[in-house]
Amino acid sequence: MKNFKNIIFLFVFILVNSCGYTPLKNSEKINFYINDLNFIGDRIINNYIFNKLKKYQNPRENLNRYNIEVLSTYKKYVVNKNDKGDPKNYKVEIITTIKVNSGGSNVINKIFSRNASLSAKNKKIEEKESEKQLKKDLANLIAEDIIFFLITNN
Repeated sequence: MKNFKNIIFLFVFILVNSCGYTPLKNSEKINFYINDLNFIGDRIINNYIFNKLKKYQNPRENLNRYNIEVLSTYKKYVVNKNDKGDPKNYKVEIITTIKVNSGGSNVINKIFSRNASLSAKNKKIEEKESEKQLKKDLANLIAEDIIFFLITNN
């Protein structure tokens, strides 16, 4: 029985190690750099996105060079209200449009959108803090989507 467990363990170990998995955002797989990065729209969201994209601005040889223009918008909708008419839940949405120019006349437009729900709080300062954190999280997700798009776009 012990011998059988060892064989199963060895088989699983070999199977996991030889499956060929490599992370998509592996630094060896990065085949681009951002030459020019311009932002329009919501300043806070753009700052979060810029902080994620700035590490890809290092020029390197034999890599695709991109000029990127980012347009971000932030929207907050009231989803439902209580009996008094006060907001009970909100829908928070970030829409980011990027224009990628890889040189010449090759321009690609892509829209990224993320949304989440936000419940109203009794204290407005708590609600603002929750909204601020949610805005940061959604902007970081959009930045990850942009990076993934640039990696897989070639």
